[in-house]
Amino acid sequence: MASQKNLEIKQKKVDELEKIFSNNGVYLIDYRGLEVKEIEELRNKIQKLDADLRVIKNRLAIKYFEKIEKEIDREMFRGPTAIAFGDEKFVEVAKVIADFERENKKIKIKSGFIDQKYISDMEVKNVAKLPGRPQLISQLAFSMAMPLKKFGMSLSAPLKSMMILLNQLKDKKQKEE
Repeated sequence: MASQKNLEIKQKKVDELEKIFSNNGVYLIDYRGLEVKEIEELRNKIQKLDADLRVIKNRLAIKYFEKIEKEIDREMFRGPTAIAFGDEKFVEVAKVIADFERENKKIKIKSGFIDQKYISDMEVKNVAKLPGRPQLISQLAFSMAMPLKKFGMSLSAPLKSMMILLNQLKDKKQKEE
């Protein structure tokens, strides 16, 4: 009976991994060498972004990928593994992890998944270099508004020229009188 209970617990944890890997951004980290205080610091930074960081068991992660019949490199599940994941702010989560790796030198980004597609550690670092969602939205709005602004300016240019010409003509008439 105890082994059946253990199987149920492990199955629940595999199901939890399914929820985790359904996020837009999932990053695998080797946290070897970090103290509990440092892990908590990283976790707090990530949780401020409405994301999370969890330590996982490698065997359960491999079971999850076997369950969904997705071929993976088992090497990414060697050593202690933590998963940082976020849905909306997955770029910002990658930035936090990359910054933490650069500052601490104790963690190592192993790899990740964006929209359930595998990406290497270098690609995770490239994602971290992208601007955040608010900045992308403002850039999009600016790029959409600028052509309209230029179009409006080009439409009003002949009117401005005509007004300037009429004002100069009026000034000239006033000087003559």
